[in-house]
This record gives sequence, structure tokens and C-alpha cells, in this order.
Amino acid sequence: MNIVDAIRRSMLLVLAAGLLQLPWVSIAAPPSVTTSGSLATIQKQRILKVGVAMNAPWVFRDSNGQWNGLEIDLVRQLAQDMKWQVQLVPTTWAHSFDDLHAHRFDILVSGLSITPQRALAVKFSHPYGDYALGLVVNRKTIGTDDVTALQRGSQHTIGVLSGTITAATAKEYLGQSHIVDLLDENQAIKDLRSGKLDGLMAEEPVPSALATTYPKQLRTLDVQTYGKTAHAFAVRRDDDDLLDVINAWLTYQQASGWLRSREDFWIHHPDWVQLTQ
Repeated sequence: MNIVDAIRRSMLLVLAAGLLQLPWVSIAAPPSVTTSGSLATIQKQRILKVGVAMNAPWVFRDSNGQWNGLEIDLVRQLAQDMKWQVQLVPTTWAHSFDDLHAHRFDILVSGLSITPQRALAVKFSHPYGDYALGLVVNRKTIGTDDVTALQRGSQHTIGVLSGTITAATAKEYLGQSHIVDLLDENQAIKDLRSGKLDGLMAEEPVPSALATTYPKQLRTLDVQTYGKTAHAFAVRRDDDDLLDVINAWLTYQQASGWLRSREDFWIHHPDWVQLTQ
């Protein structure tokens, strides 16, 4: 035996001796999983309680009274993928955060825009989309006025969904107009078409969809410079485990292309307007 073979044999003997001293570990057995907060309850009951506040086309009741919209599709698919049932709990914009903190539901979906001020009260998921602000107006009552006329003091009645970023923006840029806080989006659309409201400021695709659906009555004004908002789900600030699952699911469905397909369906086509009537 030459010296090279002797060295190799010695190394193999040392390695074998070391392996015999190692504890036996089964790689087939996954570690036990411990969850906390709302996720522990959801896993036990197999029910995800979802707070829903009206904000079409993200969340709304259709003409048959059924919940519909982009975020309704998202939470239903989330629950299906996680083998949970969904329990939709109606809330309002004014009371949604209070209801979340009171444990009436586990997650809030309502076309909710991310802001640092809101982050003091809730934790946001990863954003799933961002949307420009828009303004749709009644052709008859607004006349030939454009955005510049509204900014300079032209007196018109502009509706906004109460408690939203859009409401704050309208008051900042269109402060000379009469800004009306709205709670019923369906009624707002009827009032806009009838002329009780001169305009409605909302996140796209709402303004463009309404103008496309009712072109003889409505038109849009360009307010793209007013900015965009990013939408996300919200959970209680101590629900990190639940938030981790939601974020992982959003990442998974964004990569799969499914989330984009649902956004294309709801955001880039105006057909949902008819469902609200």
C-alpha cells in the first residue's frame, strides 16, 4: 500500500468514527409548528373572519345582495388555499378599525389605502396594487369647467367616500367646492347621474368605468397629478403570524399570475358597474 492510499484510508476511518457519534436526525419529520394570536384560533376553528366595508370594485354588494369585488375574490381564494372557511362581517369605513380591534373579525378588506397614519393603528400586508385618483363629473351641471376652474374656486358639489384618502385629497385640491362625505356609493352614483352631485372623486377605475358606462351623462377630468394610492389588507398590530401567512400568499399568487388575472378582470373592465345597480 502506498502512502496516498494509507492517508485516504485514515481519513475515511476518522470520518466514519465521527458520524457514529452524531445523534440520529430524521429529515422526513417536519418540526412542530406553534402559532399565536388570531392565526392560532383560525387554524383551530378553520374559519377566517373578514371585515368588509363598501368600496367598489374592490368590495361591494351586487344587485342580488351578494358580496363581490376584487378583494372578495382574493380573500376567498386565500381561505380556499389555506383550507379555511370565510365568514364575511359587514362593517363601515367609520367603524372598521374599531371593529378590527374589538376582534369582530381577523382581517379588514375594503380597498384600504396604505398610510403611515393608519399604520399607527393596524399592520398592513404587502400592497397588491396601486391606483391613481380620478374625477368623474356630470356633463350638464359641470358645464365646460375643467380641473383648473374647480381649483380656482368654481362652486360645485363633489362627492367623496367618507374617511378615505380621496376625501382628504379632494378637500386639499378642490377646497373651494362643496365636498360631500358619502357613505352609500351606489346612491352616490345615482346622485351623480341625476345631477344632485356635480362630481365624484374616487380611485381609478371608478371614474373611468362610470364615464364609459354612462357616456352621455358623465365625463372624466384629468387629476392624475393628485397622486396614487397603494392598497393592502389590514390586521391587528399584534397579529404577526397571520400577517406572515397573508404576505406569503400574496407573494405566491403574484408569482403565479393569478392575482394579476383577477385585477385585470375587476380593474380594467367596466362591467362591474352594472353589478352594483
